[in-house]
Amino acid sequence: MIEVNELTDYLDEYLEEKQEIKNLTAETIRKQTFNISKFIEYLENEGIEELNDKNVKKQLRHYRRYCLKQRGNKRTTVKTYMMNILEFINSEDVQEEIQHETIKMKDIIEVKTEDPETAKKRIEKISLTWPQSNFFLDTIQESGNKRDYAICRTFIDSGLRLKELVLLNKDDIQAEIDDKGFYILPDDHNDFIEIHLRGETTKGESKDRTTFITWDTLESINEMISERITKLRKNEYGVYRPIIQRKKAKMEETREELFTNLKGKRIGKRGVQDLIKKHARECDLRISNENLNCPINYSDSVSVHILRHTALSHYAEILTVAEVQSIAGHSNSQTTDKYIHIDREQMKQKLKLNSGRFNN
Repeated sequence: MIEVNELTDYLDEYLEEKQEIKNLTAETIRKQTFNISKFIEYLENEGIEELNDKNVKKQLRHYRRYCLKQRGNKRTTVKTYMMNILEFINSEDVQEEIQHETIKMKDIIEVKTEDPETAKKRIEKISLTWPQSNFFLDTIQESGNKRDYAICRTFIDSGLRLKELVLLNKDDIQAEIDDKGFYILPDDHNDFIEIHLRGETTKGESKDRTTFITWDTLESINEMISERITKLRKNEYGVYRPIIQRKKAKMEETREELFTNLKGKRIGKRGVQDLIKKHARECDLRISNENLNCPINYSDSVSVHILRHTALSHYAEILTVAEVQSIAGHSNSQTTDKYIHIDREQMKQKLKLNSGRFNN
């Protein structure tokens, strides 16, 4: 344990060591000193004489609540306070004296359990219907950007997370690749193609899993590959024709990464997020220009997470909870259950189709 009246001494040593290692600016040191000192002052005013492994998390939670309720600080401001304080509390000397395990932000933020029905309604609001997702894809297709179209189709088919999509390699898609780097499309246009996600690319980097894309999406990926190895060149008649660039075509034969940026390198997370937002704005512009009646604003409603939720909601209309859980990579079936939406009209139609079974 550490007596509270000794914490200031530990703070001075902590900041001095941090300054030597990280070469922080005077302003940064001043802010961190202020934030941590306020916590120490709070403990003194509350009559807390010592911090130990039994009370340290409790006092951190109390101080966070005090900043929010009594001081009226914004949540983002309080988060900065707590990050500074946690780094100090987890520093080697302080942690050794208190003898506590490393404390994380999630250990001191009180999270209320969400009611399952409330969670379902929330998911419904952040998922696109089939017509809405098709409108989004059609708008991208009209823009002529084959890469963006392939990326968004892959999201809506597979339910991948952002990290998983950007780390996709070409051989993660379980379809044969020809000697030019293109996928050989299955004969059956209704076929679903497996995507094998390597454990190191999934959330928590814990286990491999499999999801799927459609034949049409695989075809759009081939079109994307074709676009990145060609260049439009004007011929003698003034007509632009696609010309294969030999160097890029050669690189494609052995390329590892599936989705690339304009420089030909693996696309980054921010690049994917930006392209989705760009096309969401194009949807809103199209709705305005064509005077369409649309219940959602795409700029506010569409993001990477929305596309993942959309895919999982679509899967949930057909597959069992266990099957959707496997595709989504959820460790808990209760998380998957939020995507199961009960459509009473759809239930009635299914019952009508199977009415004979009830009329024996």
